[in-house]
Amino acid sequence: METLLTKKLDNTLIIGIGNNTRQDDGLGWCFLDALEKEEFNTHNLLYKYQLMVEDAEIISNYDTVIFVDAYKKHLKNGFSLEILKPSSKFEFTTHSVPPSQLLSLCNDIYQKQPKSYILKIEGFEWDYEINLSNKAKQNLKNAISHFLNLQF
Repeated sequence: METLLTKKLDNTLIIGIGNNTRQDDGLGWCFLDALEKEEFNTHNLLYKYQLMVEDAEIISNYDTVIFVDAYKKHLKNGFSLEILKPSSKFEFTTHSVPPSQLLSLCNDIYQKQPKSYILKIEGFEWDYEINLSNKAKQNLKNAISHFLNLQF
């Protein structure tokens, strides 16, 4: 079986969601930073503060989309990778759009449904500071190690 994570990433988009000025909220961005250090194709890595309606067009151009975000609740092993399906209900807000609703928009507007996953990484500290907590750094390390060995 061919590994999803070739250095080129082919037709896979990885979206890191977060804010690196809010401690562990920057886990999504730090994940992308780690992939860059591993020499992954930076054209397939997208840094976002939050997902917006317009992002439906972006993801419609990919076969696979992986969303990476910090998570405030406890996760076994400090991270969780889950298959993501389009949301059956949609609530509009101008602030942000959850990944499952973005997938629904992508399907409704562009008739595209990329294979999608969400990688949640447990965070602990959310103050204004550019630095991950020590526990979050360990969870990030574990998530990256697991992710680099995945086959889809």
